[in-house]
Amino acid sequence: MIWAELFKQAFDSLKANKVRSLLTMLGIVMGVFSVIAIMALGNATENYIASEFEKIGANTYNIYNKTVSVSSDEYLKMSDIDLLVDNIPEIKNITTLVQGYGELRIDKETRNALIYGVTSQYRNFTVIDFEAGRFINNFDDRAKSKVMIVDETFAKRYFNSVDIIGEEVNLKVNRYNVKVKIVGVLSLGDDFLSSLSGDQIPAIVYMPASTLQSLTNNERLDTIMFSLKPDVDMERATKNITGLLNRSRHKDDLYYVQSMQDVQEMVNSILSVITSVLLAVAVITLVVGGIGIINILLVSVTERIREIGIRKALGAQRKNIVFQFLMESIIMTVTAGIIGILLGVLVGNVISKAIGIPPSVDIATVVGSFTMSVILGLVFGVYPAKKAADLDPIEALRYE
Repeated sequence: MIWAELFKQAFDSLKANKVRSLLTMLGIVMGVFSVIAIMALGNATENYIASEFEKIGANTYNIYNKTVSVSSDEYLKMSDIDLLVDNIPEIKNITTLVQGYGELRIDKETRNALIYGVTSQYRNFTVIDFEAGRFINNFDDRAKSKVMIVDETFAKRYFNSVDIIGEEVNLKVNRYNVKVKIVGVLSLGDDFLSSLSGDQIPAIVYMPASTLQSLTNNERLDTIMFSLKPDVDMERATKNITGLLNRSRHKDDLYYVQSMQDVQEMVNSILSVITSVLLAVAVITLVVGGIGIINILLVSVTERIREIGIRKALGAQRKNIVFQFLMESIIMTVTAGIIGILLGVLVGNVISKAIGIPPSVDIATVVGSFTMSVILGLVFGVYPAKKAADLDPIEALRYE
């Protein structure tokens, strides 16, 4: 039997039961779709994270307390920055990051805010583009100026413009209510944060760390960020930094240094685990879809016993019967695989763009998913095909 005729017979058989064939294919479609979509989103997220860390730079390090609960003389303070600058010549840039929470009031509207307290050098550790205005400067640091940087989404939402330099908003932090002047508006572009603009999402704003500390009555720094000069021995420099901080407290082993590269590897590791778990669920969906194909083909064998008996009586060889049922299985899985791939790529791209992450579809994943579809067609079609081929023609002809 030529392959063209074999394909035509298998296709006609599936066409005769359109709804049943489509429902059978649905399991494979959803499985392949899930694999492609999960991998596309996983790759897109990993690429986005990598690009964000590139903005910060691999030569960026953070100093932390080794334990959360420390006494007031052990936690990091602004004076530690001066101590490091004066005694560690390997340091190129240094800044801090203090997080606080507050409530912004603009006319009669209020919005929760996540406040990042930073120094003027923070700009050396990340790429910051402005729609208008400027960043925090040295005078703001020293004078504890009540100034603030907002993003363009915030500016458009509450002022209908990005040119809002000099506008004032009321900021409530703890028991303090102060007027804060807007001196800069950040450009988000296609950044992921630009999609988080709902009123339930806290606004992200920047202000001098010294100002935030005065409002919270808290001298503690969450971290000290620093970068090293070129051709510096990183291990030796970080050891000198932690040693200096420990000696200033007359204690040992209070602090540790973590590089942004270590953080990136940790984040990617967590993301890989999550992607693997979701991928395992998608593969299970594929297997369940394959089991559905076996069930439907077995039903088809039962419905066509007399047809199989007649074909055998007319001289059809065993391999002809096997190939016909295998062809039906392959047609269903390959067609379902192609549909699943198209849907996965489409949905993966749509979701990636919706959350502001550049889409990323791995060609190897697409090829692998298509190959898996073909293999599934062969594997799950073998048993029904063998059962049909093993039918005794006399018994088949007697079947009612």
